[in-house]
Formats: sequence, C-alpha cells, structure tokens
Amino acid sequence: MNPERHITRRNFLSEALASWVFITFVPLLYALIRFIIPPNIREKIMEVINAGKYTDIPFNSAKILRFNKKAIILVRTEQDQVKAYSAVCTHLGCIVEFKPDQRLFKCNCHGSEFDLTGKNIAGPAPSPLKPYRVELKEDNVLVSQA
Repeated sequence: MNPERHITRRNFLSEALASWVFITFVPLLYALIRFIIPPNIREKIMEVINAGKYTDIPFNSAKILRFNKKAIILVRTEQDQVKAYSAVCTHLGCIVEFKPDQRLFKCNCHGSEFDLTGKNIAGPAPSPLKPYRVELKEDNVLVSQA
C-alpha cells in the first residue's frame, strides 16, 4: 500500500460512488452500442425450404422441421399426399405430434386434436393449425408459406 495516500471517508465514498455508477452504466452502454451497430450477419428470412427427398418420408408418417425459427410438421399420408402445417398448437404453443394409427395431430400438453386438414376437432385449441404450401420438384419436397 502506498504510504503517501491517506484514505479518508470522503475518498472512500467518492471511489465507491464512482464504482457503482460505472457498474450501473456498463450494461446500458453495451445495449446502446449493440443497438447502434448492427450485426455483420443478419439471419435470412427464408421463403422456401427444401424439406428433403420425397422418398425419405415413409407412408403414414411425419417429420418436424424448422421454418424461420418456427416448427412445422410435414406429413406423408396414406393417400401418398405430402402436407405441411405449423407444429405449434394454437392453444398454448406446445408442439403437436402425428398419431398415424388415429390419422391426426395431437397435442400432449392439453389434449387438443387436429385432423389431417389441420382443423381442430377436440380439446381447448381455439383455431386450426396454420397450413404451409408443399411442392414436389424432382423428388424434392419444397415448403413455403401458404
């Protein structure tokens, strides 16, 4: 310790106050800088995704994918149709699952059920699942917003 420096109550309180102000305003300054300087790489908003090969989806089964940070469910029905819907239940936002033996989507959180057209048929869900457009191009399944 420096013998020339004498710690007084005033010096201690001044340094404590300066430290408190610094600690308080650093997060605010950080947030302000993050707001002013945009990130170098912005997340692309995709309009169409390639969900894979048509032959990779077995009959009467489903596959959950991500579409712009949202979960979607892709289903290949017994009639050899491929359909895509939002996988987020319209009740409280749980992820639905496909029940092939019952041919419906079911939310295990609160029991909502949706048929293969996305229509809510049971449970507390207030609205149907949001549909997505599905196109088949050269054995690829392309999904886009409806």
